[in-house]
Amino acid sequence: MMVSRQIVFSLVVRLVISFTPESATFLPRIRHQSVTGRRQNAHMVESPRMVTRHFMILNSVSSNIEASDFIKAGDGDTLQALFSKQCDKDGLMTKEALVSLPAIADLLSTGDLLAEELDDIWLNAPKFPDVEASVERIDVDSFIQIYRDIDDIFEDEDKEGQTEVSQGSQSGSNGLDVEEENDPQEAKDEQDLELIFKTICDDAGLVSKIALKQWSEIKDLIDERLLGNDEFDEIWKRTEKSPGSSDQLDVDGFLSFNVALDDLFITDDSDDPDTISGNTELEKNSVETASEKMFYGDDLSPEVIFSKLADSDFLVSMLELKKWGDLQDMLGGGDLLPIELSNMFDQIPKASGTSDKINEDGFVQLFKAIDDLFEDSGEEEEIAQKSTSLKADLLAYLTELNSNEDLMPCGLQSVDSEIQKVLNMAAALDNEPSNVISSGADIQPNDVAGDWELLYTTSSAVKFNKGISGLVPINGKFGSLTQKLKATAYLSDVEYIEKINAGPASFEVRVTGDWELRTSISIFTGAPSVALNVVPEKVEYGPTSTKGDHWKSLGPLNLLSFSYLDEDFRIMRGTTSTDTIFIFKRR
Repeated sequence: MMVSRQIVFSLVVRLVISFTPESATFLPRIRHQSVTGRRQNAHMVESPRMVTRHFMILNSVSSNIEASDFIKAGDGDTLQALFSKQCDKDGLMTKEALVSLPAIADLLSTGDLLAEELDDIWLNAPKFPDVEASVERIDVDSFIQIYRDIDDIFEDEDKEGQTEVSQGSQSGSNGLDVEEENDPQEAKDEQDLELIFKTICDDAGLVSKIALKQWSEIKDLIDERLLGNDEFDEIWKRTEKSPGSSDQLDVDGFLSFNVALDDLFITDDSDDPDTISGNTELEKNSVETASEKMFYGDDLSPEVIFSKLADSDFLVSMLELKKWGDLQDMLGGGDLLPIELSNMFDQIPKASGTSDKINEDGFVQLFKAIDDLFEDSGEEEEIAQKSTSLKADLLAYLTELNSNEDLMPCGLQSVDSEIQKVLNMAAALDNEPSNVISSGADIQPNDVAGDWELLYTTSSAVKFNKGISGLVPINGKFGSLTQKLKATAYLSDVEYIEKINAGPASFEVRVTGDWELRTSISIFTGAPSVALNVVPEKVEYGPTSTKGDHWKSLGPLNLLSFSYLDEDFRIMRGTTSTDTIFIFKRR
């Protein structure tokens, strides 16, 4: 089997590490620096042709930082240190103080930053909610946001500067060399890897060792015995981790990992085995196996198939299995997963004197294990269809209930017979194989993170308040509720968006706070239970913003146990009342 890969060069992505000076709270954000800026200023760039442009330049937090120091827009620690030095005694900053910062003042004076641009950025930045203040002020989070919004202005340039830079290697005043990027295919491969990185990284823009090992390309290499676990571990150990982390890679590390991975394999476009540049037996066998004709024996006994596949020692390894056409068709069609085959093969005793080959008896065991897998699939498919049918029936019934526009949605005006039917249908799903909760799986925050729409609730408190906020006016009614759960390595944020219909005066109520998963014992069944604990912090509607920790109408949603969970459907129950349920569907 021939493995051909292209070596790629790394890009720069910075992860801003969470840092809390005094009472301020800063949440991590990902910054992707562009190759060049929209405008250039002598204070901003170290060279007119420097590849990576930063709004401000400083490598680390300094205890004696001055307002005139230049700081990277992605350097959250240093920005916070600057803010704490320039803010007032309340830990806040006015627009006048912001404009007086030398870096921003220079941009305004040279015309690189327009006054109206700064006005728009200031207007969009969240202000500290101080109704008694005569002047608007911002906290550290808004200060950093403004800083980065200004930086973003310089990242929208057309690609002329980028084209010029890519024509050769050059050095900035800091002495860092920039590699040539003349190869269009190389650049495309790099872009492809960046896109792949976005599909496997978490919300913080990082990839763990486990997530990287689950990447399909890595899994295929390991399953096909082309990459050993020890080789993977060694490359992981050598790859530089994201700043502030000891066990996660940013996009820069991901690209570096792929460069190291590429070095393990031959870069060769020839189909002739004689042109192999390496000498390992695995490389030669891979090419030879790929060139051999597949053997099909659908109606033959496992003993006969074994005799056709066995090597000169009358043994079969994973390489010989690649010649088994029926097996490869199963793998290619998704009927059998590579990891399933690998697990089956690993469990079979190996032939004497070998660690990766099986004899005829072992092959018969493997054949039967694969055959049994397909015999059981019919029953599993029937069970899965039943689960799907129960869920579809419940969704159809909820859609029917919510279709009556004269009534409030989500069951807020359901009668007893409708409520009981929903409860019965929900209970029927609890023990279905599709239910992650009943399977005993370890529920993680990422399993429930996402946007969820409330379909139905039997909560008497929510019915009494006509929603979760209790702010529905006399002539209005509850419209909908969306629950947004965010989860990263550093934070778990929740946001409720409740729409209230009141004609021209319709409005939204937004509730924000934190959430976490809790494991406890159910007071009803005595069995382990996983609950979603929500701590509301702020309630906002119209121009009003107030604390949400004592907002009583939010109580029914603050602690709910998981009753049913799959990838797009969730049923929650009250921890003190099993008849109080909330049904959500992922948006």
